[in-house]
Amino acid sequence: MRFFIVFILIITPFYSAQAMPLPEFHQCNKTLTYQLYFSGLKVGTLSRHVHWRGNQAKVYAYGNADVLVTSSKYKNQSEMTWSEAHQSFITKSFEQNISGLLSRKATGIFSANGQQSTITKNGETTEYDDPEFPLLDGDTLGAQLRLLLIQGKTKFDFKMQSTSKVSHYFFEVLGTEKLATRYGEVETIKVRQAEVDDRQIDMWFAPSLDYQLIKAKYKRNILNLEAEILSMKKECPPTLSAKN
Repeated sequence: MRFFIVFILIITPFYSAQAMPLPEFHQCNKTLTYQLYFSGLKVGTLSRHVHWRGNQAKVYAYGNADVLVTSSKYKNQSEMTWSEAHQSFITKSFEQNISGLLSRKATGIFSANGQQSTITKNGETTEYDDPEFPLLDGDTLGAQLRLLLIQGKTKFDFKMQSTSKVSHYFFEVLGTEKLATRYGEVETIKVRQAEVDDRQIDMWFAPSLDYQLIKAKYKRNILNLEAEILSMKKECPPTLSAKN
């Protein structure tokens, strides 16, 4: 359902590990858990597990939410890799299963350059193609957005492949903001979706917490959704420093 799709706003053959910029930020296995809110009420949780192997990663996400007497469960697995040609993370595949409200089963398979995809949703298959941009699933988009923030970029756009369409998303950095979190008061980078007038998506990333997403808000019509980080765990190779 929309809770999980909105807030998950973080593999082709190997390239050399040196080809990926800032590899020290992309080698630790990480588990992040978020509390989900609907109109200020706690409704569920979402956990994401990111497992790196060189310049490739698998992301596993699990969630549950109870809203308006409806219980929903979310499960998603995706694979991404670094593309030297695009200078971007690109998606290789994803598999999604949602039960309850807006229930569906979907899979996505992407070409080696990430610009073609085959999506099968509830047994119906559709193919997509973009001549310029790689088509990113939600997890890959999140990883690329985080990388651009680490690099100091302030404006970016992506083509996002959902289970039913491709959308062009634009984002911009609004500035920095201090937020109270479970880890104390932290300085964050505030990012907002741009060039839309029917919704508002704000996201806060904390450089001191591995540049991870620590808070997100989504407003559209009567929908008022939020996510806040509950916990973050990292398991790093012994050769890497503690900053990873």
